[in-house]
Formats: sequence, C-alpha cells, structure tokens
Amino acid sequence: MKPHQIIGNYCQLYGVTVPEIDYSETQFFVAIASDRTEVMRYRKPSALLGRIVCEAMKRGVVLYVHNGWVKLLTWENWKQTWAKLFVPKKRDTRPEPNTVSPYRSEMFEQGRQERPRKKPQKHGFQRTFSANLAMNLYPSSVHGMHVETIGQRA
Repeated sequence: MKPHQIIGNYCQLYGVTVPEIDYSETQFFVAIASDRTEVMRYRKPSALLGRIVCEAMKRGVVLYVHNGWVKLLTWENWKQTWAKLFVPKKRDTRPEPNTVSPYRSEMFEQGRQERPRKKPQKHGFQRTFSANLAMNLYPSSVHGMHVETIGQRA
C-alpha cells in the first residue's frame, strides 16, 4: 500500500481528518490521536524530537514514513528507534592534529623573519670607543690640573 493510503486508514480508524502531507519529503512522523493529527519533520537526530514522539505515542499512534515505507512505532521497537533516530551524534572532543605541511612560500617567510635583537651589555671592562675617549679626556692630577674641595678642614 502507498503511504497516503496507510495514513488515511489510520485516520479513518481514529475518526480524524487526513493531514496535508508533502510526500516529496523523505522522512517524517505522523502522530494520530482521537482529537488531532500532527506531522513532524525529521531533519537531524534530536532528543527533543524523540521526547515529542514519545508523548505522541502515549496519546495515540505514531507512523514513521521513510522513503515511501511506513513503519508503526510501538513500545517494543521504541528502544531501537530511539537509538537509531533520536540519539545525537557525539562530538569529537579531541580532533586529529593538523599534519599538513605549510606552503613553501610560508616556510620561507617564517625562516626569513628577523630575530629580535638584544640590547648590548657591558661585560667586565668592555667599553665602546667613545666611552674610552671620554675617560681619557677626563681631567686628572696627572695632566697638571689641581682639584681642591671646598670646606675641608686640615
């Protein structure tokens, strides 16, 4: 039987009108109860949709339509249905490391980068040429100048 015929038979059994269904969709659920009918689209695994379908099963009948095949959801096959349709996929918390080597131009760019230069430091008595010249021009008693300090007592 065609899906619309099976759904029509269940709707007639419960005494409700047949819902408008787009049969070009590949997966959907039809919940039929004594007071109403609902069509639920299936897009991706979702625990929330699973709970909604479970509540609809408590009120009446739920049909699962997949690629033109109709399956009646019962409590006997609910555990397998839950595991197959409603359990969200676990995310990979540890993805694989990126082992792709960079482009050759990137490798050359990284190799060409200048290293930060350190400040010149004085090691021991090492001085620059200008510092040595200044020290040599500093007046001392050897050069014939006499330096006195004011306020010294004899």
